[in-house]
Amino acid sequence: MLQNGYIGTYTSGRSQGIYRFTFDTEKGMLSAPELFAAARNPKCIARRGSVLASAIQIDGQAGVALWDTRHLGQAPISMCCPERETPCHIRFSGSSLLAANYHEGLFTVYRIDSQRLSCARQIACGEKAGCHQSLGKRGVHLVPCLEQDQVRIFDRKFSPRGVILFPAGSGPRHGLFHPVDHTLWMVTERSHELYHFIFSNTRFQQIGCFPILPPEHPDYRRSTTAAIRLSPDGRCLYISTRGADILSVFAIEQGQAHLVQQIPCGGQHPRDFILSEDGRFVLVLCRDSDNLFAFPRDAESGKLSAPISHLNPRRQFDLSLKVLPICYRRFFHASKM
Repeated sequence: MLQNGYIGTYTSGRSQGIYRFTFDTEKGMLSAPELFAAARNPKCIARRGSVLASAIQIDGQAGVALWDTRHLGQAPISMCCPERETPCHIRFSGSSLLAANYHEGLFTVYRIDSQRLSCARQIACGEKAGCHQSLGKRGVHLVPCLEQDQVRIFDRKFSPRGVILFPAGSGPRHGLFHPVDHTLWMVTERSHELYHFIFSNTRFQQIGCFPILPPEHPDYRRSTTAAIRLSPDGRCLYISTRGADILSVFAIEQGQAHLVQQIPCGGQHPRDFILSEDGRFVLVLCRDSDNLFAFPRDAESGKLSAPISHLNPRRQFDLSLKVLPICYRRFFHASKM
């Protein structure tokens, strides 16, 4: 089956905006990307149904935009630009689009009404907070603030409900909620650790911490851990680390995480990746080498094999995409990203 995926990019090189590619879910093959929509610095994207959301920058202002994936090369459906710098992470949440802004230390709530965007609320976490993501579960919203070594907690109305403190210099970056045991997993960018929490309402308690790279690792100081994903069966966690340029595979069982594999990502700076819906492949984007790789995944062990498909748009189109978050879903798919 052929499915469409979307790639957000920096446009500081020759990239022109958001790109679309095709992925063969049976063979694991990737098609050459084509320009989906021209936009400046759409460096993060999210999709729900036929609507694609992206960061956008225009006329010295920044914010978010909505696009219709059924039409190629069209103008955005709607834009809202109350920020100075583009956000680094966005996600759909009910009738809202939530944005984390690393450079401005902002958590912005955009309202979506009949596919029209408006700024409902901006929460200042500190000019140098380093807000890097937002994630939510059961009426709780979390915003990792990398530069403050803490994760801010908000309730369903986006009122502050405290913080989760991390060790100084650790840099909490990205996390996810496990859908079965309802726990939180969080990776730190600078200390290369995987944290595990249980929670009730807005109270979080740490129950584990597991090294991704030990301090004695030769690439420890020059590396930064980036993204974390969960396998569809909930049994394995996947983590990317830039500098070392590896993917780490952890098997999780009874609250423990066991490292089962570390494999080269194929390129440089694996900023983001995603698992296919059936869990058979992991698609990895490498920012500095402008690569997209498809790694086969063993369903039993969770381990990855060498990539069977590889795109380098810079070679094919003389483009410098500086690829960032990937959004991979069926073209006519009605569920959220």
